[in-house]
Amino acid sequence: MGRIFDIKRYATGDGPGIRALVFLKGCPLACAWCANPESQKSAPEIFFYRNRCIGCGRCASVCPTGAITLDRAGAVLTDPEKCIACGRCVDACLVNARQRVGEERAVAQIMDLLDRDRAFYENSGGGVTLTGGEPLAQPEFAADLLATCQRAGLHTALETSGYAEWDVVEDVVQHVDLLYYDLKHADADAHRAGTGYSNEEILRNFTRLGEEFPGKLVVRIPYVPGFNDDLAVLAQLFERARRAPSVARVEVLPYHRLGLTKYAALGRTCSVANLQPVDKGSLEPLRELGRQHGVAVEIDGR
Repeated sequence: MGRIFDIKRYATGDGPGIRALVFLKGCPLACAWCANPESQKSAPEIFFYRNRCIGCGRCASVCPTGAITLDRAGAVLTDPEKCIACGRCVDACLVNARQRVGEERAVAQIMDLLDRDRAFYENSGGGVTLTGGEPLAQPEFAADLLATCQRAGLHTALETSGYAEWDVVEDVVQHVDLLYYDLKHADADAHRAGTGYSNEEILRNFTRLGEEFPGKLVVRIPYVPGFNDDLAVLAQLFERARRAPSVARVEVLPYHRLGLTKYAALGRTCSVANLQPVDKGSLEPLRELGRQHGVAVEIDGR
């Protein structure tokens, strides 16, 4: 069993062909710019879209812990300390203002879903991509699902931050055809400031994978203003990618604000909410910087 928060069918852009993206819930990092805040905690959560709420009070009447109340003005309030994300409020809501995020799925259940679209994968050269969250935070489930997909003849891809012990990384990536590996910063202290943790283990794992991974390895760098937008920092990351024989290319992903509504729905604030999205065109010079360091650079996957 694994805990997931979404499965996107007929996706493109995270591997060749038409794919299914399986989003695993839970991540050890806490990236300030994370576009999927619902992926961070491993436990189920409730999205509450306040703009859809009509204040009927049905959610409060069925909440078993008293976490939901209405104030005198009729506004719905939720106490996160009392909420157990049981989903009763979701079932009671008449206007789809609430959504439960995160559920347990067996490998067999996911394979049943994938089998429905097998013709699309086979005709397009596609397959399955595990992302998150952090798939390596659920290593047994990730390895089992990937191995089952490979036995079924499906191309497999994995997106990871690389933050895990080496034996975990090794056990999972042996079932991976294409590996997306996030490199966020070259400096340990700066990485800790942006994600909550040092990058030392991430870089050690990357070095080993760059030498030993038998499939294709793609480096992904989230371009975040004020964090890693310095050309010297990017040059260091490009140079690391150049020294790794398994690396096929580097993808620079410009910061965007598409996840901000999710923070609000979870009752959280985003620490970089005031950052403006990065224009893709402004990153074109990074292709030349990549050429200077001997790596092929794509901007947002192109």
